[in-house]
Amino acid sequence: MSLTVHQVSKKYEAHLAVDSVSFNIQPGEIVGFLGPNGAGKSTTLKMIAGFLPPDQGVITLNDCSIEKEPTAYKKRIGYLPESNPLYLDMYVKEYFHFLAEVHQLPNPNNRIQEVIGEVGLTFMQSKKIGELSKGYQQRVGIGAAILHQPALLLLDEPTSGLDPNQLIEIRQLIQSLSSKSMILFSTHILHEVTAICSRVLVLHQGKLVANEPIENLLKTSQNKVTVIFEQTIDTYLPELKALGFQIELVDKHTLVAEANDTNLLKNKLMSFALAKGLNIQSLQSQHASLEEIFKLLTH
Repeated sequence: MSLTVHQVSKKYEAHLAVDSVSFNIQPGEIVGFLGPNGAGKSTTLKMIAGFLPPDQGVITLNDCSIEKEPTAYKKRIGYLPESNPLYLDMYVKEYFHFLAEVHQLPNPNNRIQEVIGEVGLTFMQSKKIGELSKGYQQRVGIGAAILHQPALLLLDEPTSGLDPNQLIEIRQLIQSLSSKSMILFSTHILHEVTAICSRVLVLHQGKLVANEPIENLLKTSQNKVTVIFEQTIDTYLPELKALGFQIELVDKHTLVAEANDTNLLKNKLMSFALAKGLNIQSLQSQHASLEEIFKLLTH
């Protein structure tokens, strides 16, 4: 079962919030959804979840169309919005029983206990939701989203506002759920994407500007080489720039150069040093970070 989003757009009056976005998600994938505030991430998630109709385009889950079969489609979706709407006066176990009735689950007791254990709420099930920490409330929200065993799990900023320990625990929980559901989650914490995602989607001004496995995105980005020379090199800067790479001086002995092909860059710099009688003390490569790539894609 796979999710297909094809040429989906959404407009709010004169503002085009989502502009002809297309992508798909396969079983077992955890896909990160990145973008600046206002990029259209939450709008896209709401459309996939069935809470907001697209103005154009098609969304299908294993050929089940949200437009033609909305009830069957929504049964296959688990959705945790950023606001995580919970009934704070309800007890944890009571809340899951309430949701089981909403989903019309037959003989729900076993499934409820399974979910409570899966999301780590065994010792919290007799507490009121309002008495729980933010981390445990997020567990309740995730449990609510997976109770009916959806094929696709949508998480909107699931780690927002958590302390470092809670963040690690929720990250591990999300990873454990990928064996049962495809997962698409939006986040502004780039480290979360590198930690748990197989692929990343980047949305900017409503357009999808990247749809790549993380390792491919890192490989195809501009990479840096830092070179330290024994001699001063400031007088050679015009000749160095004539090599065809982006080169900047850090000080009179050190330069930083950027290129897609770092091997070619290194060979050119070493040949230049040899021709000019310069001695290289240090030559180090550094891949662009996801933060740097994100900045390039969204500016």
